[in-house]
Amino acid sequence: MATPVPADAHRDDGGNDFLLGESSTAAGARLPRTSLRYRVYGDPEAGRRLGWTLVFHDLAGEARVERWWGHHLRPGGALDPRVRPLLCAQLLPRHTEAPLPSLAPRDLAAMQDALLAHLRIERVALGVGVSLGGMVALEWARRARVAIDRLVVIAAPAVTSPQVIAWHEAQRMAIEAGGPAAGLAAARALATVLRRSSSELTARFGRGRTLDADDFDVARFLRASAGRPAGPGAGPDAAGWLALLRTADLHDLGDPERAGRETAARARRVVGVGISTDSLHPPGEVRAWVRAYARVGAAAEYREIASIHGHEAWLHEHDQVEAILAGRD
Repeated sequence: MATPVPADAHRDDGGNDFLLGESSTAAGARLPRTSLRYRVYGDPEAGRRLGWTLVFHDLAGEARVERWWGHHLRPGGALDPRVRPLLCAQLLPRHTEAPLPSLAPRDLAAMQDALLAHLRIERVALGVGVSLGGMVALEWARRARVAIDRLVVIAAPAVTSPQVIAWHEAQRMAIEAGGPAAGLAAARALATVLRRSSSELTARFGRGRTLDADDFDVARFLRASAGRPAGPGAGPDAAGWLALLRTADLHDLGDPERAGRETAARARRVVGVGISTDSLHPPGEVRAWVRAYARVGAAAEYREIASIHGHEAWLHEHDQVEAILAGRD
């Protein structure tokens, strides 16, 4: 069993590594030996009685949940590890052989399930996936070898739309043209625009030029944010960014009713969460798979976060997210 992070720790202890043997992807490609970096918060023994919390992070996120969702780990919070142990693993595996084959959400879900088996986890009281992590969570819940009390999937569709794939291609072109540093910064800038709403940018910046008459405030913000990871935590490097964009492109549950039946056999309750101003994965896309799940008997419900913050509202609307994670109506 891995060494847990103290429940009140907001520091990096290096995490733990789970070694995965050679295998094949869902598409049949050879997958070399890899490892998953993961962190356990709280007392694993409590998980035997109360179940675990399992978190799947976003594309720009990481396993150090306190760096991007610390609000919910506080005492009394919905993810408080003093109440129930929490596990979060990096979505992208580490490897020594390059390049890795394309990895679909189903492949990453299989790795997460292998980690649960390694840690002898038998019950997940709450599973939470956000954006790309939500795509992985949807695939994981179809095939999980553990019991799932409740699964919350935030801002993730049943299938990645052609428009989003096109946005991802623009980010790939930026990296190819600019290289690992400048190219990744340009890709992050594109991602920032896509993940924010017009309402938020107007409210925050308008057409202001407070520091430089020749430079709009919103442009300065974009350049500053592009110079660091486009989301919480350290974020992936250029190669990791490209790999995870490809994973998101490959997301497709197929027949959502079939996925709903498979999920209903493992999860007692599923909550799909849309965001009112999300232009990356609009709320209607989330509502659609929730309805499909419900049609085939899954205990699925739809919730919506009202926000001007666009796709990343789950990082800003703490009270609304807290209520959803805690299961409050």
